[in-house]
Amino acid sequence: MYQGEINFDGLIGPTHNYSGLSEGNIASFNNSKKTSSPLNAALQGLEKMKLLIDLGIPQGIFLPHERPNLNFLRSHGFLGSDTDIVASAAKNSNLLLNQSYSASSMWAANAATFSPSVDSQDSIAHITPANLFSMPHRRIEPEFTHKQLNIIFNRSHFKIHKPINSSDLMGDEGAANHLRITNHHLDKGIQIFVYGRDSSQESSNFVARQSKAASKYIANSHKLDMEQTFFLKQNMKAINSGSFHNDIVSLSTENVFIFHEEAFNDSKNEIQKIRSAFKAKDECFFIEILKNDIPLDILVNSYLLNSQLVRNPSGDMTFIMPIEVKNYPECTEWLARIKENSPIKDFKYIDIKQSMMNGGGPACLRFKIVVNENEFNNINPNFLLTPVLIKKLESLIKNSYRDTLEIRDLADPELINESYTILDNLTQIFKTGSIYNFQKE
Repeated sequence: MYQGEINFDGLIGPTHNYSGLSEGNIASFNNSKKTSSPLNAALQGLEKMKLLIDLGIPQGIFLPHERPNLNFLRSHGFLGSDTDIVASAAKNSNLLLNQSYSASSMWAANAATFSPSVDSQDSIAHITPANLFSMPHRRIEPEFTHKQLNIIFNRSHFKIHKPINSSDLMGDEGAANHLRITNHHLDKGIQIFVYGRDSSQESSNFVARQSKAASKYIANSHKLDMEQTFFLKQNMKAINSGSFHNDIVSLSTENVFIFHEEAFNDSKNEIQKIRSAFKAKDECFFIEILKNDIPLDILVNSYLLNSQLVRNPSGDMTFIMPIEVKNYPECTEWLARIKENSPIKDFKYIDIKQSMMNGGGPACLRFKIVVNENEFNNINPNFLLTPVLIKKLESLIKNSYRDTLEIRDLADPELINESYTILDNLTQIFKTGSIYNFQKE
């Protein structure tokens, strides 16, 4: 019988590139305009998904979004055939062309916010797609995300909300700013929403993407128990250090909550409130990383906490980290210590360099949900990874993805046909029918 966690990863699409569109994302900025490898990116992402299956944890998958998004370019006045539109955008606005080709939907942690049925007062699991208002290249994602969620999750067992109406004060970035702690996955838990923006944008180097108003809206619409729900303000120092989402400076799974000393405003007081509200049947591990042990800049650059922490069927936990963590002695020394004093007994290091260069670690690539057995059985099985599906996807990727892609290649008319052909093939593998705009034209 299945009870517990599923991670849905975004399959990396054939136009994976480094356009440097993400303000506040230091890796995205530093690697802007470099040559990418869609082939390696997709295979690396698939290998990470396979690791979860090997650990005995079910793994789901999201399809890539339609790229280029020609409707986006049409809305900016570019008309004509597909090739005409791309050629005109390349001539008149490289920025808009790059935005239409953005591969950012691969980071599924920004797809939506999920609340399990055990935490909702109506006993229904709730999902709200993120509006991603803060970044123009990401505002084009919510419509397809909402469509895909409705295909995957049976609406008689899951409540799929529409994205929050976009505005400066209602910016929502999804699960990347949401935490949950509990004794066991299907026990009632504590919900933690982390925000960077109150009623107005504070003076800062980078945009605070998640708003408090959006977080409260989601908590209310998901019918959460407010006595078990907390709203923590992200430390502006963390944001300015490149922690554009909270999942770079904290993470949680079941009864383990890890956070950096400078992750939140008034950390000691807020954490104490959460401790007091958490009625633990088992020992609860609130693990604070002190700045003297791991300075904030090293934490951000290593992506130590932008990792996956999972409970194995054996009961112990596995920490799935980017291989880059090994480059930082401060991180490896800290890991050695927590292994002795927590349920975390196994470390896995994975190569997702293609994602890391664009500022996305293991946690960015996944959207974590918690479902009971009945809910699990009402997830579209075509979107659950199996050895057979892995082989089909590997074959498609190896036979049709480009090994290298440069920014100037986004103007290549052949890339349109290549991308759409791959996406069309994916809809056949996943048996979705025609879900992309180009399939209906």
